[in-house]
Parts: sequence; C-alpha cells; structure tokens
Amino acid sequence: MNTPRTVLAVAAHADDETLGAGGTLAEHAAAGDRVAVLVLSASSTSRPGHDDPAHRSACVHRAAALYGADAQIAAFPDNGFDTVPRLTITQTVEAAIRRWRPAVVYTHSSADLSVDHRITAEAVAAATRPQPDCPVTTVLAWEIRSATEWGPERTFRPTWFQPLTPAALAVKERALAVYASEMRSWPHTRSTEAVLAAARLRGAQIGHDAAEAFELIRHTALTPA
Repeated sequence: MNTPRTVLAVAAHADDETLGAGGTLAEHAAAGDRVAVLVLSASSTSRPGHDDPAHRSACVHRAAALYGADAQIAAFPDNGFDTVPRLTITQTVEAAIRRWRPAVVYTHSSADLSVDHRITAEAVAAATRPQPDCPVTTVLAWEIRSATEWGPERTFRPTWFQPLTPAALAVKERALAVYASEMRSWPHTRSTEAVLAAARLRGAQIGHDAAEAFELIRHTALTPA
C-alpha cells in the first residue's frame, strides 16, 4: 500500500463494511491512510423486532472509531433499495466521493443474493466511472458471509487479496463484537467464528495466516507526469 491516501468503504447496511473489509480498513489505518465509511441504511426492517436505527447508527460510529474513520449514514430502507430511484442512491455515493475524494473504494459484489448489495454495487460502479475529475483509481468488491456465497447469477471470484496482520484481524474481531446484535451463533456463516475462519481460509489461499478477498472491478494505472 502506498501512503498516504484516502479509502472509502460503501456499505449497504450497518456491519457490511466490517464483514467485508474490516481487516483491510484496519490495515489502511495502520499504514497512515485516511479511512471513510458510507453506510446507506441503518434500519433492519426486513427483520421484525430488530429495527433500532439509533442503535445501529451508534454501532457504525463505534466500529468506525476502531479504524479511525469518518462515517456517514444515509436513510435508505433496508431490503428496499429497489423501491428507491437508482439515481438517488448513485448521487449519494457521488456526494461521498466529492466529500472525501478517495483513491480506493471498497463495496459490494454484484455476485450477491441481497438486492440491496447488488444495487449498491451498481451505484458505486456508476459513481466511480473514470472521468477527468474522478479521484478513484481502484474499485474493489468484498464478500459478505451468508449472502455473497448464494448469489443466484454468478459466483464470487476473488482476484485481489489483502493479507491481514494479527493486529488487523483483532481489530476486525472487535468491530464484529460492536455489531453483536447482527451476528449469529455458530455454525451460521454469519457467526464470528465463521467470519474469522473465512479470513484464515483466504489467507491460506495466498500463503498467509489471514486475508480478505476482493474482486477487482477497476484499476487505473498512474499516468505519466
């Protein structure tokens, strides 16, 4: 990682940024990069009895603090992004890019079961199209346990791996604890044990103790001076 630079995580829901890239965000912070998080929904209306946007918003800020990150939360409906004009979601992402001017953007994969995740991926793709004033050079898509592995149209195929130090993996685990109300008990794939086991598996794939895996959506090489 070349430093310093700004990285932005665009998550559909509170906790997605930690599930998908918590260790990587911790690595960026440790390297001296500026980290920002945009969460598009803090509600959980798809799970009756668990909707507490104030609690979930507080969790976003607590988790972001572990990465030393700025955080912004939008108010799109959980499991209802398809009821909102796509342009509205895209413009929210565009505004975040103008605000933070990230070089790297992390977000969801289009190979995902969740419609909110897929729409977020599309919004980020639209908002980060290479334009003369676009600061984004790299767009990477993460995997979300219990959702990405069940994508109905294609399989998540990682092409970019970020090795994680024990310290970064520990930050990810602490952030998962912040989102305890969103986690499940083992052997659910959304359990802390399963998420950490997935990090170990991704690490083993590249000869490291732990890693997070991403699909490379776009990378623009540096242009000559």
